[in-house]
Amino acid sequence: MMYMINFVLCSGLLLAVYKLFLQNERMYRFNRFYLLFSLVFSAMVPFVVITTETESIPVVYQEAMRETLTPVFTAIPQTVIATQTAQVDTINYGPMLIIGAYLLIAVVLILRFAINLYKIGRQVIDNENVNHQQSQVVLTDAEVTPHSFLKYIFINRIDHETGSVEPEVICHEQAHVRQWHSLDVLLVEVFQALCWFNPFIPLYRKAIQLNHEFLADEAVTNVYDDTPAYQYLLLVRASQPGSLQLSSQFNYQTTKKRLMMMTKTTSAKMAWGKKLMLLPVAALAVILFSEKVQAKVLPAIIAAVPETFKAVNIETGKDTVKKVRFPSPQISEAFRVKSAATNAPQSLMDEYAAIQGKYLGKGAKAFAFRNVSAADKAQMDKLYQQMSRVQQDKQRIQFGKAQQPHKRKSVTADQLEKWQDKIYDVQINWKLVSKEELAKYTADDFDWMNVTGAGQWAFKDHGAKKVAVLMTKAFFASENKKIMADRSNIMWVRSSVD
Repeated sequence: MMYMINFVLCSGLLLAVYKLFLQNERMYRFNRFYLLFSLVFSAMVPFVVITTETESIPVVYQEAMRETLTPVFTAIPQTVIATQTAQVDTINYGPMLIIGAYLLIAVVLILRFAINLYKIGRQVIDNENVNHQQSQVVLTDAEVTPHSFLKYIFINRIDHETGSVEPEVICHEQAHVRQWHSLDVLLVEVFQALCWFNPFIPLYRKAIQLNHEFLADEAVTNVYDDTPAYQYLLLVRASQPGSLQLSSQFNYQTTKKRLMMMTKTTSAKMAWGKKLMLLPVAALAVILFSEKVQAKVLPAIIAAVPETFKAVNIETGKDTVKKVRFPSPQISEAFRVKSAATNAPQSLMDEYAAIQGKYLGKGAKAFAFRNVSAADKAQMDKLYQQMSRVQQDKQRIQFGKAQQPHKRKSVTADQLEKWQDKIYDVQINWKLVSKEELAKYTADDFDWMNVTGAGQWAFKDHGAKKVAVLMTKAFFASENKKIMADRSNIMWVRSSVD
């Protein structure tokens, strides 16, 4: 749905630019390129993905505590592992109906398109084909105004035999053939069939066909240096019946515009200025209608465990809320950043408190701290290192040294077998897995492991007393790569100050 909306809006914007700035200028070849480019470009822009960096700092955990705290957070989003026998699946028929309606209309339009092509093809096959002035002319008994499609020019047989078709008319249709205008029309018809939901495509088709007439008229006036006579001929031809759909044709509605454009002039400076305008317009379209995603950045903040969290009872599949008390973690010596030998002045402490207060209001939980800007984080880090150790320990927002890569810890076959016991819950790549899933792995599949006590976590609800946390080789390498990508100090948010 978002693709459809962005496609429609982008094509509408580019068509509006054409209507306002280009259609009345005598720069037909560029206009032809612009209209075709706009359709294709509009269909592609929604697929463009722009990755943006965010100043929002996600909550993560200090390396020294990751092995202990990870199971709490990685278990929370997991769905129930054991399949429940009484579960009833529900089917959402809405998307299926939408897709069905789209396909039905698209098939109808494609069939109509194919029928029109078939009719033109039958005219070529069923009627006499002759060479006339370096063109392939199809002589038809139907009362039609001369028109062209692909390499064929369709002319009434009697008009051809009596010589009543003016040479300017033949020249006009030959221009359509030489410049392959029919390919433009075929492209638009394909868009109309597949993207029928876009209301601007019929307007594109009209604009493209009118521009084809301008190009063909220009070719005639270049060969026959008698513009007034050709304009009079257009007026005469405008009242005659039209021709088959998909083919170039004279028609009364566009004649006035064509007559005006024959005497229109556009300066070189004006033409170049409007051509260069396409660049900022295309850039604006990409910005407005492409897909925006936020880059996955290396975690830069460490938070204390919240006092409450949702847990899942694996046996029953029911959600329960646990009230758990965790002490505010202290930064270990290995992670300590430098501190001053003496206390920092009160002005520095006030500045630090002011920035901290922007994000941690009175009574705010550590997990409410999500959106520290990069500038504030850098300033706080600078101020923090000018404090004494005593002052640092009193802050809710603290800083530690950059996270260090994991050290490889091998897994043995005996350990894998032991972890099949019901007293263990097992996580692979931070995700809780069943014992059946664990059985699919061998010891050589892992490069890191850690076993912790289940403590007060939800796992004990079904008998688990310990948690085995494992990393596969590829995941282990990926985690260390992320860690090494950012060597800046890590931010720590304490749930409270002891």
